[in-house]
Amino acid sequence: MVTDMAIFHMSFSNISAGKGRSAIASAAYRSGKKLFDQKEGRSYFYARSVMPESFILTPKNAPEWASDRERLWNEVERKDRRANSRYAKEFNVALPVELSEDEQKELLTKYVQENFVDEGMVADVAIHRDHPDNPHAHVMLTNRPFNPDGTWGLKSKRENILDENGNKTYTGNSRFPRSRKVWLVDWDKKEKINQWRHNWAVSVNQVLEQKNIPDRISEKSFIEQGIDDTPMQHEGINSKRYERKEFNQQVKNYRKAKASYKNNQEKVINRGHLDSLSKHFSFNEKRVVNELSHELKTYISLESLDDKRRMLFNWKNSTLIKHAVGEDVTKQLLTINQQESSLKKADELLNKVVDRTTKKLYPELNFEQTTQAERRELIKETDSEQTIFKGSELNERLMNIRDDLLTQQLLTFTKRPYVGWKLLMQQEKEVKIELKYTLMIHDDSLESLEHVDQGLLEKYSPTEQQKITRAVKDLRTIMAVKQVIQTQYQEVLRRAFPNGNFNELPMIKQEQAYTAVMYYDPALKPCKAETIAQWQETPPRVFNTQEHLQGLAYLSGQLSLDQLENHHLQRVLKHDGTKQLFLGECKVDPTIKNSQIEKIQKQLKEQQAKDDQYRKANMGHYQPLNYKPVSPDYYLKTAFSDAIMTVLYARDEDYQRQKQERGLKETEWEMTKKQRQHQTRNRHEDGGMHL
Repeated sequence: MVTDMAIFHMSFSNISAGKGRSAIASAAYRSGKKLFDQKEGRSYFYARSVMPESFILTPKNAPEWASDRERLWNEVERKDRRANSRYAKEFNVALPVELSEDEQKELLTKYVQENFVDEGMVADVAIHRDHPDNPHAHVMLTNRPFNPDGTWGLKSKRENILDENGNKTYTGNSRFPRSRKVWLVDWDKKEKINQWRHNWAVSVNQVLEQKNIPDRISEKSFIEQGIDDTPMQHEGINSKRYERKEFNQQVKNYRKAKASYKNNQEKVINRGHLDSLSKHFSFNEKRVVNELSHELKTYISLESLDDKRRMLFNWKNSTLIKHAVGEDVTKQLLTINQQESSLKKADELLNKVVDRTTKKLYPELNFEQTTQAERRELIKETDSEQTIFKGSELNERLMNIRDDLLTQQLLTFTKRPYVGWKLLMQQEKEVKIELKYTLMIHDDSLESLEHVDQGLLEKYSPTEQQKITRAVKDLRTIMAVKQVIQTQYQEVLRRAFPNGNFNELPMIKQEQAYTAVMYYDPALKPCKAETIAQWQETPPRVFNTQEHLQGLAYLSGQLSLDQLENHHLQRVLKHDGTKQLFLGECKVDPTIKNSQIEKIQKQLKEQQAKDDQYRKANMGHYQPLNYKPVSPDYYLKTAFSDAIMTVLYARDEDYQRQKQERGLKETEWEMTKKQRQHQTRNRHEDGGMHL
């Protein structure tokens, strides 16, 4: 005889950025609380007819702020910034209707504490009782453990692959050893989830047995239990009402079959649309695709062209700088120009296909309010997830795409832009001197070249004409490269200081401001003057101790760059200026010995000296120019002096008015000071009796 069984319902899912979900919004919906999302600058609130009973359970290593729901999930999203980051794991569980509300809460709390919190996870629990027949709970769990000092820990680490003798192994000529990812927690394993489901069934059955309630639940299916029956759906107390249950089941089966049919139809239609992007070219387009694929040496797709564009951009910049310092790169520039031309044709072709596909999938989309790049990214995400976004989800996707595109454009930057700039200035100076002496032979000047006509160079010998032509070509190249560097500086600074007048700012000052912005404001949000003042008074701590140690391990050669989980840390360590700010921040970390940092600084200095020696041997006019160790507070006061602030906030009316008021106060104070000194001097001269 089989005992009547209560209903088991427990489902797990992930709340991830890849699916366009927000941890803040999810927590607000489940808890019924109003929560502010710092990243989006907006609040989430979902009104509920019955207020959920919510609380947070924290592990022993968690900091105090982990008990604050709003800060907890903001910190989670700040830590995990990847486009596919998993913010939280969630499970939904039906509570036994046979128990009272207090007994349900006690059972759930004990289960969550023992199975998740004691394992190192923070649990955000919300019990919903919107319907008395369906009490259930939503539990959001953090995916990342805490370190003993309360900072975020690692989900995984890289482990070197060793040979049979215990030595590191390498691939080809790579200087980085082969490695594999090792998970430090097992919270995503299927076996772990099955264990959690089993433990819930055991916990519920123990309480039911203590209450002398005959019902039991099991996480296993009827087939696994050897029961020849159709399982019921969770209906709470209403499961006793057989007629209503049977009717509801018929309705559910009908709706399920209808929804499944409709979903399959949509998938067939969508698959046809999605395939049209990559396969349904016209006959002429297929021919062009084959030719361009051969010329570009890559398959023509949205992803491959984006990669090719980035590669050509970096290659062209580095090649132009090599040309500016005297290397012969004619062949490389010719190849780059040919590939740029082919890339432009491929882009034009794919843009046509993207527009056709967008009109089919998103007829409601306004083409005038979206750019070509945004539509390309939208189709890429649609194709990747095999989903057509609708309504608010479509608007949210477009907003995220716009932010990502802008950030990618602004963060495309060379490693040592200011060093490259100084090299160009030196090269420009030498070319102009040589050109000046050539022109002086015939009483001409550099200014005369600006108004050159067909007959001006006839009086020069063929050798002199060749010198002038080469010099003019070099100067144009140098100007083009300088423009690239200057534009990149100002694009970043314009985001941080929208009211600045950067034409009045020397390049070295632009470099200093750029370095500070990229370190302390990587999102490139507009910086207020008050924010800069706060930075100068108390430099923000950008990275935690764990990230300090990882960064130092990379600088000492123990880790490769791709082993660092924090993308901002990767960018900081690529740029020499922000690297020095990072080392300065590490020095004020009380848990890190200064001797360790000084040892790394010595290694970096020695390596830089070798690089400089190599460049000197290969570039006749090369002059070493390296960033020196500096403390964050000194750097911020230097980079944002009063003179620099005046330029950065040149068109900021509030800042200029406050500056004027400060100037008047300082003038008044100086006048008062001089007046008092004058009175004191007169008193001394008159024996203290001056009236």
